Amino acid sequence: MKTYSLGAVVIFAILWMIFRHEDTLPDSREREVAEKGGAVIISPEREWQKVRFLGENPFTNEYGEADGDTKRDLEALRDVIISCQSLLKNFDSFHLPGNPEIVRFLQGENPEKLAWIPAKHPLIQSDSVLLDRNGSPVFF
Repeated sequence: MKTYSLGAVVIFAILWMIFRHEDTLPDSREREVAEKGGAVIISPEREWQKVRFLGENPFTNEYGEADGDTKRDLEALRDVIISCQSLLKNFDSFHLPGNPEIVRFLQGENPEKLAWIPAKHPLIQSDSVLLDRNGSPVFF
């Protein structure tokens, strides 16, 4: 009986080390995309956390652009949030009380590590507060 328990523990420990090691290595697709300057970014504050930037969208293309307007900025932000809600089916279960939390969530601090808005943007302050084109914080 003791040999059986010890064997199970050893097998479990080996499997745990194998899966843990594989989790820390980037897969070949991520390496390929990163080498081509693609959509995989690693947040400098959290190097251990891989964030997948989903690429161009209404926010990255239009938010705060000089030839745009406030209405289009808000529509671009709405479109990004709708995209996020569509992709993350349990979006309503996350506690996102205000601007900084929503911005960080959209920058990849979510269970899927998906980012809809870039880590750096002229209208996002260092404390993750999204500003409108007039420099006022956006309230959700």
